[in-house]
Amino acid sequence: MNRIKELREEKGFLQAQLAGMLGVSQATLSNWERSVHDPDKENITKLVEIFGCSIDYLLAHSEVRYAVTEEGLAMEQAYYRIAQEAKSKGISPKDLQAMIDFLAKAKERDDSFDAK
Repeated sequence: MNRIKELREEKGFLQAQLAGMLGVSQATLSNWERSVHDPDKENITKLVEIFGCSIDYLLAHSEVRYAVTEEGLAMEQAYYRIAQEAKSKGISPKDLQAMIDFLAKAKERDDSFDAK
């Protein structure tokens, strides 16, 4: 069993579109989706990149969708610390999100200024 069909539909791709992206026939993709055959390592890697999930999630070996990396774990810990600090200072999640949105817009403006 795998999640190729589920992830393909979630992305809004037709079988023919995804098959074209992978350089395989639609019949091959259909066989993968129905677990008649398994994709090779190269195509598993491509699928993981397209869908942005872990190999284990793609192949239904895990319910954890994203691979845990050292960088990802550090980011999660940083976000948690910031959220806890904001909570302790009476900053609501809505206000925290507004601040993040503001910083993202400021960065966009800065990046567009630097590009000129």
